[in-house]
Amino acid sequence: MKEIIWIIFSMLKFQYALITTTILSFSPYYIIMTLIGGFLSVYIFTQLGSDVEKYLVRKFPKYFKKFSKKNRLLCRLRRNWGLFGISLIAPIIGIPIGVALMLTLNTDKWKVIKNLSTSILIWTLLLSFIGYFL
Repeated sequence: MKEIIWIIFSMLKFQYALITTTILSFSPYYIIMTLIGGFLSVYIFTQLGSDVEKYLVRKFPKYFKKFSKKNRLLCRLRRNWGLFGISLIAPIIGIPIGVALMLTLNTDKWKVIKNLSTSILIWTLLLSFIGYFL
């Protein structure tokens, strides 16, 4: 039961779960659980993302204007950072938010899953090594 709670925690707040893992008990078991939660989160939110977006567009059509400040910000982020740059900051801002941001910029779900999974692996290795040597 504890493992399921840990996976759900890491699905929603990946960076906090990883930092807690490395600070409290540097256990490879919990680091792997955090990785599983991150990967599951990317997969689930990527699969549900387009359906949720379609529902929100139907429910709140005024919010999704064609030319809005949000759309301009997204275009500026994509132009300056690219999809890989957005995927690198996605675990920090939250995986569900990062997935939603990437799905608005790219419709290829496999590319989103691949980039975000790579980003989660990089952040896990980086924070685990920093936590281990501190």
